[in-house]
Amino acid sequence: MIKGVQNDIMPYLIQSIREIFMKMDREKLDNLQEIRMRAGKPLMVYCRNRDLFVTADGELSGDIRAAYIVAQSEIVKCLELMSENSVYAFQDEIKSGFITLRGGHRVGLSGRVVIQEGQIKNIKDFNGLNIRVAKEILGCSRHLIRYIIKNKKDIHNTLIIGPPQCGKTTILRDVSKYLSNGLEELDFEGLKIGIVDERSEIAACSKGVPQNDVGFRTDVMDCCPKALGMEMLLRSMSPNIIITDEIGTQGDKDAILKVLNSGVKIIASAHGYNISELKLREELLALIKAGTFDRYIVLSSNNGPGTLEEVIDSQLTVIYRRCPL
Repeated sequence: MIKGVQNDIMPYLIQSIREIFMKMDREKLDNLQEIRMRAGKPLMVYCRNRDLFVTADGELSGDIRAAYIVAQSEIVKCLELMSENSVYAFQDEIKSGFITLRGGHRVGLSGRVVIQEGQIKNIKDFNGLNIRVAKEILGCSRHLIRYIIKNKKDIHNTLIIGPPQCGKTTILRDVSKYLSNGLEELDFEGLKIGIVDERSEIAACSKGVPQNDVGFRTDVMDCCPKALGMEMLLRSMSPNIIITDEIGTQGDKDAILKVLNSGVKIIASAHGYNISELKLREELLALIKAGTFDRYIVLSSNNGPGTLEEVIDSQLTVIYRRCPL
């Protein structure tokens, strides 16, 4: 089955909402990046880097007056479909603020948060859904993976840097696949990979099964805090490389240093536009000063998501920079 909005997401939408999207032009449907439903607010999508309203006829419009207004009951019924009529069975995911659909599409949730003893116990009275459409772009890392691979059995510790929606997670996923399976053109044999997927975005597990291709030598700790997941992988799965997303806390720094001291390589991502911005964040600055990473790969979306802007080594020397022209 082809992964996409029509095959993966439409079955989870209540009929009233589904019929609207099925009226939409197929090309527009295939280019949706997000579907937003808010109680009593316009039905919206994020498409080609623009927020647009959706009309009852499935048209995309910049005019709020033409938009279909979503009822709270429609949001609740969509969530029932997504949880297979057993919201309780998805409680652990829901209290983290999202659930993952078949195909790796992540559904963010908003509503009334129930707190018990200082911890989030549940979310109820749902008032919003944000369906982020997974875009698995096979081969999207081939233009930069040569900067990560050191030789046939080793890699550079790498930090991938970029602003939101520039393709960091998509690149990480594709890198995992190549490093796990091996890459003949670079004479790379393939290594054991451990992924700590705290927000179910890299492997996009659904009921424990990765929905994205992250390679056949890859083990995934899903919905697990990064620091705990790294320690668990070190103890139990003997990885050669650990991959994780969006580092930046004290716990992340300590866990990464423990990984490196165990002789295991690390590939991670962090939000930022450049190295200078990372230096403003205390924990990332400490990692930079310690020479933790051999490569810093800076991405943007200037020429589309995954645009390679710079590659910088551990001494902060630029070894590649994109020419704007």
